[in-house]
Formats: sequence, structure tokens, C-alpha cells
Amino acid sequence: MTFLWSILGFIIVIGILVTIHEWGHYQVARWFNIKVLKFSIGFGKTIWSKKTKETEFQIAMIPLGGYVKFVDESEGPVAPEDLDRSFSRQSVYKRFAVVAAGPVVNLIFAWLVFSATYMIGITGMKPIFEQPIPSTALYAAMPENRNQAWLVVEVDHQPVSSWSSVNETLLMALVDGKQTISLKLEGLVSKEVRTLPSVSLRDLDLNNQKQNWPKTLGFQPISISMPAIVGQIASGSPAEMAGLQSGDTILSIDDTPIDDWKALIQTVSKIPDQTVSVGLKRNDQLIFKTVEVTHHKNSQGEIAGYLGVRLQVSSDYMQPYLSTVRYGMIDSLSLGLQKSLDLIDMSLVMLKKMLFGEIGVENLSGPVSIAQFSGQALQSGIISFLGLLGLLSLSLGILNLLPIPVLDGGHLIYYIVEMIKGSPVKESTMMIGQKIGLLLIIGLTVLALTNDILRITDG
Repeated sequence: MTFLWSILGFIIVIGILVTIHEWGHYQVARWFNIKVLKFSIGFGKTIWSKKTKETEFQIAMIPLGGYVKFVDESEGPVAPEDLDRSFSRQSVYKRFAVVAAGPVVNLIFAWLVFSATYMIGITGMKPIFEQPIPSTALYAAMPENRNQAWLVVEVDHQPVSSWSSVNETLLMALVDGKQTISLKLEGLVSKEVRTLPSVSLRDLDLNNQKQNWPKTLGFQPISISMPAIVGQIASGSPAEMAGLQSGDTILSIDDTPIDDWKALIQTVSKIPDQTVSVGLKRNDQLIFKTVEVTHHKNSQGEIAGYLGVRLQVSSDYMQPYLSTVRYGMIDSLSLGLQKSLDLIDMSLVMLKKMLFGEIGVENLSGPVSIAQFSGQALQSGIISFLGLLGLLSLSLGILNLLPIPVLDGGHLIYYIVEMIKGSPVKESTMMIGQKIGLLLIIGLTVLALTNDILRITDG
């Protein structure tokens, strides 16, 4: 089922992003009265097409991109009546605008999507921690009054409302190469406000994708006591095989009472590859199921017991710990723009660090990772889906503006040279550039796919 969600998510996400990108090229070409012969989403064999007066719109079999085909003398004979509408006969400034429109529209779309998330409202877990984890940077920075719950109010002078925003701010700080950050905290009970001006980031590793940055820094999120009510059950899991159902409340495993979800996780993790008796309540009846617990690797890479159930979240239990941030249209547009600019800056800095070997190329993700993230986002709700859509649209816009032949950015470089020297770049030069660009893209694709395979096979 997870695989099907990934496929569906990938098709929807890539379909939207490619359509937006190619529409940018198409629309600006239409404004300049350039004749468009074909607008294709995907490559390869056509699975749907519709012919209008002069443009054929189609969806093709391979959903890994798309293209817009113009009337162009460089690609074949052009009818005399269409010569004035040929792409190759337009001024260099018009050609520049048409090519730039695709990635620019992706960047604008990302801004609008991020703005929409702020208007709809972003819900997350409040960044509340119980006490700093000993022998961490946060523990060292709080010499007094550690033994109470604290709410994180600001990270590096940026307001935060959830653990997700804490993570985002830590990421920005690491990408910028900061050695320390400031924290502003508020006591959950005492309401005491405390500012920690310098918390070291030395233990956080930008290259370690599995590292839990807040935990490594010293945050220990508050433990919420939730009843062990079964929500989603993984296909083919021990729970499904034993006949557990969504809504069951797990009360015991063998002779061990299960008081809450945390106790269930701790108990199951200690019994890999064991057959146990699970006591549960279903429709006010107490029943027992024999379950053959299997095993998997947990987040620390250790072998642990695996049951295959997810928590059914109770809104009554969670409400005090949730935060929803929502803004009006003007503020949302401003925040969406700022987020886009921050992410563009971060992406360019990451790219620079990657080129100079300051961070590993394992940070590159390919189509398999995008499919996984898309499937997860699709199941997680509209905000998660829009957030991923905005991030990928931004990434697509930045990628296509890179000065690599084959990509839009490579063509734009040729046009800039043409503007300066007053004549087009030689065709032989462009052909050499195309070959180099194609090799670079193939190399990056192979590298990204290799990273994907290493991730899904756990290295």
C-alpha cells in the first residue's frame, strides 16, 4: 500500500510541477505570438492528446518531465506564413523571456503555495521539553532550574511555534556555518522567561541525515501519556496477521501491563522474534491474541521488536500540546515570500558547500526519494502536501536556472552572450556544451538514484 501511495504521490506532484513549468514557457510564447506546436507532459508514447487550432496538448507515458515545441527553423522547414512566428526569428530578449519563464513560474508558484499554507494554518507539536538531556550543549547552557518543563519561544532570534520550525531554524543555522545559536525559553508553569545567548552546535552534523538535531542539542520533548489505541496497521505486519483491528486498545503483552503507548513501544522493542499473548479491549470486551512479533532496525540502527501498528491519536489528549499558526492574506504573502527567499539562499549555499566538498553528495535526493516523500505527504494532509509541493517547485526552479547546457539556465547563458556580442553563439560551441551538460545531468541523476537506493536499503 505504501508503494501505491508513493506512485500516486509522485505522479500527482511531478504532474503539477511539470505542467506549471511548461505553462510558463507556453504562456510567454503566446504573449509574443510565437506559434506553439506541442505542449507535452511526460515523454515517450502518448497516452492522451487533444488538438486545438494550432497546438497539440498531450500526456505521455514517462512522467519525468515535459516540453513545449515551437515553430523553429533550426528544427526543420517552416511554412512561409509561419516564419514571422518562428522562435528562432524572435529577438534575443523575447527568446530569453520565453526560456526564463518556466523556472520563474516555478519560483512564483512556490511562493504562492507557501503563502497558502500560512493562510490555511500550520499545525504542529509545541516545542515543549521536560529538562535538558545530561552532557549536551543545552544542559551545559542551563546551569540552574533545569527541572521543569520549558517552551521554546525563539531559536536564533527567530520565533518558533513547533518542533518542525525548530528543526528548520537549526537547519538554516547549520547551512550558514554558525557555531552557536541563541535560545529564548519560557517556563511552562513558572512563566519565567530565560534567554540562552550561546548554545553550541558543535555536536550537530549536517551530513548525518539520521541525526535527531533537537535531541543531540539536548531537547527532550515532553512525554505525552496516550492510551495504546491501535490506529493504522501495516500490511503484512504481525498485528495484521494476528487479527488486530483499528480501534483496539492494547492492555497487556504476556504478563506485562501496557498503561500507554510509550509502554507499548518499550515493551515490543525488547521482544524481537518472540511469540506473545496480547490482551486487548475491543467493543468493551477483553480478548487475547497470539502475536508472532518480528524485528526491524529502529532509529538508532538497533534490532528491535516490530508489531506494525500506529497510534490512533486522540484530539482530546493532544489539544494542549498542539499549536496552529494562521495569518491573513497580506501577512501570509509576506511570510511565504520570506520563506522562499530563505530556502533559495539555503539551497545555493548547500550547492556551493557540495561543490567545494564541505558537505557530502549523499544529501542529493532522486526520484525514488521524491516518490516516498510525495506518498507520505499525500497521506499526511493538505499542509504537508502543499509544503512538499512548494519545496519541490522551488528546487525545480533553482535547478533549471543553473548555468548548465541542456537546462534552461544553459540556454539563458547563450542568450546573455548573444546580447553582449551582438550575434548568436556558434552552433558547434552549443553542441559541445549540450554534450557536456548531458553528461553532467546523467551523472547527477545516477548519483541521486544511488543515494536513493542506499537510503531505502539502509546503506
